[in-house]
Amino acid sequence: MGLLTKKKVKSAALRVFPGLALKLLSIRSRRMIESECRELGLDRLAREVSQATGRRIAGGPFVGMRLDYDSFPVHSSPKFLGTYEYELQGVIERAIQLDPKYVLNVGCAEGYYAVGLAIRLNDAQVFAADADPKALSATIKNAELNGVSAQVYPVGIVKPGQFSRYLKTDGSLLMMDCEGAEFSLLDPATDPVLLRTNILVEIHQEFGDECEIIRKFEDTHSVIEIAPAPRPASELPVGLIEGIDVLSATDERRSLQTSWLFLEVRSL
Repeated sequence: MGLLTKKKVKSAALRVFPGLALKLLSIRSRRMIESECRELGLDRLAREVSQATGRRIAGGPFVGMRLDYDSFPVHSSPKFLGTYEYELQGVIERAIQLDPKYVLNVGCAEGYYAVGLAIRLNDAQVFAADADPKALSATIKNAELNGVSAQVYPVGIVKPGQFSRYLKTDGSLLMMDCEGAEFSLLDPATDPVLLRTNILVEIHQEFGDECEIIRKFEDTHSVIEIAPAPRPASELPVGLIEGIDVLSATDERRSLQTSWLFLEVRSL
């Protein structure tokens, strides 16, 4: 089966069987990432970085947050160094400034965003969704480490028509990174609450065109398109950790087909 055919099959599966396909793809992708990390020595590097930072995030919007690396052993060095998804840090601060009372993080992984937002938003209820049970366990553990267990609720897979269980029209934030399922999940015809929700979504362009999502929200939301960008030299934590290759540690090995959209609800 050719690469293009595989992508078409994955895309079709996500649209027809979003829950099952997302679970299988997520778990398979995560286990492959863990294996690749071991093969490349990135797990050893991440442990060295986590130990050097006291197992806390050294910079960025969630500086000081504790992470248990071993509960979810992927390439976490950029998170510990505070450079992870540097492109998003401005819109993350904007999303926090909007003071959402309800947050849904679809594709929560180890809880970097779910737990981080719970720390920054003292009054918010944060729902952490992921198809991978290992990710949910890690999120629960990291919520406990940071004293926000009472705010963070693991919810498993979110299906079309279920967003109103977690989001309200009077102040909500949706963060989404879900292996291409964003194209079937982000549909206000199925979930009208999305029209009054601020949304930060990672776009997996191999599964669809971001214009497909923009068209659904352009009448109700201001749209910011965000592309991957190299970290400015001034933002690299050079000298923070002796003997660490900072360029390797901050390299997220991100696909060029990845981008993001920040959709902010316009005032009525």
